Amino acid sequence: MASQVDSLNRSFVANAAISAFRLVKLHTTENEVVAATNGAAVGFTQNDADAAAVVNVKMFHPTYFATVSGAGVAAGAAVHAIADGKVASAGGVSVGYAINAGTTGDVIEIAVSSKSF
Repeated sequence: MASQVDSLNRSFVANAAISAFRLVKLHTTENEVVAATNGAAVGFTQNDADAAAVVNVKMFHPTYFATVSGAGVAAGAAVHAIADGKVASAGGVSVGYAINAGTTGDVIEIAVSSKSF
């Protein structure tokens, strides 16, 4: 039987019904995930969840907080490192995906995906 070290877990809302142990990516609605049929996965579900129910996700990497610069960032969008150590929806190197939306000066949570490395 496989074993798993329990760390890096985070709760999200399932945008659609999903089974346990499925790859998920961030949805365009804040703090929601969907099955990762394409795009960058951020982790695996740990339980079955109906749409709009809480699902526990074992993240690939810790989440981080960053300050938004420029016109803002939408939830689920790729974020990029830019001048002044801030993030934006375009520009420099991609550092992950926005869990929350934000405008200039907001602090948002970012999930690093398996594609980021």
